[in-house]
Amino acid sequence: MKTAPIVTPSDPLSSKFAYLHNHHIGRDLRLDFLRGLIMLVVISVHIEYFSLFSMFAWERIGYVSSAEGFVALSGIVLGIVYKRRLHREGFKSCAIKLWQRSFQLYRINLFIILSIPVLGTIPGINIYEVSHWQNWSLYPPVTASWQEILQQALLLRIGPHQFQVIGLYVVLMALAPLVLFCLQRQKTLLLIVMSCLLYGLNHKLHLRITGAGFERGFPSLTWQLLFVNGMAVGYHHEKVLGYLIDRKNKILILIAGLICLAFLILNLNKPSVIFWPWQTLSLIDPVYLQEIYRIWFQKNNLGLGRIINNIALFIVLYYALSHYWLPINKALGWLLIPLGQASLYVFILHVYFIILVSNTPLPGYHNFFINTGIHLATILIIWAMVKYRVLFKLIPS
Repeated sequence: MKTAPIVTPSDPLSSKFAYLHNHHIGRDLRLDFLRGLIMLVVISVHIEYFSLFSMFAWERIGYVSSAEGFVALSGIVLGIVYKRRLHREGFKSCAIKLWQRSFQLYRINLFIILSIPVLGTIPGINIYEVSHWQNWSLYPPVTASWQEILQQALLLRIGPHQFQVIGLYVVLMALAPLVLFCLQRQKTLLLIVMSCLLYGLNHKLHLRITGAGFERGFPSLTWQLLFVNGMAVGYHHEKVLGYLIDRKNKILILIAGLICLAFLILNLNKPSVIFWPWQTLSLIDPVYLQEIYRIWFQKNNLGLGRIINNIALFIVLYYALSHYWLPINKALGWLLIPLGQASLYVFILHVYFIILVSNTPLPGYHNFFINTGIHLATILIIWAMVKYRVLFKLIPS
């Protein structure tokens, strides 16, 4: 998992930020760091116990969640990587690889979906945490035939809610060649306008074009906005990301920071008995705050305020990582970069860790310190599995 801190001479940021890149695989270590941070949040949120980690993971630093970051950063990384591949291999080869990746993700989805009821047939194994969401069954009833389960699985209409965003990623990856084609033909502005129009249209129509289960939480026509614009940012990363870290543009960082602070304060008015151990603010009437959330910050429909919050937070974090990388990397890079570079592997494993943890005899998981230990142990075990490449030949990363 060691990385070579070199960047290509053609990169305009190379003279100042060379240590942030991996020349051999064309990775930006800042993005890997952020993806690793998102994986940390995913594990803490999906293993639903009150701990030191979940205190800050359940939308307590603003109206942001791991899902938005995962989709947007996936698009950015894809844009960076496939711009280089376009020059080396041409569009046809890139399109084939993207479709192959989409089909690989589809097969992974099928395996995850079908493995859950199989595990449920083992005496003593409780799969409730991954087969239900808020008492809503995500699988056909136990009386259903395996033929019915297989049919629903093939259409991605069932499966654990903790893995649904990967179903969205199947669709987005399948459409990625079209996005890449527009970017190659210098139709970036048209691409962004069309993406925004689709997003706006679906706010009115609420279409679920694939009929898959993930559309309930991640409507494709809505969430494509983050992925498509992420690919555009990645494709033009020298200009866009270079602009974000230029000290001459500190006013942008200041505005982004103020936006993050404002949304954080607003969000702290939201009561959270389970995941916040001290008194929250009460500056805004809860009923009025709920209406604000419904209009501007809904997650499923990707409210405009949520998008602004995520953009502002990305700007602040990317700037901080760029200019204070050495101390930040020394403190957390050893943990987060490997997790970020193997994010799909981590995403797959964490589903089974949810089952494992929920089947342990610990006393109800009401103890803050026990729960913190559960989250920490899960994170460190998965990190060790990444570091030593456990089952890497079987589990894609």
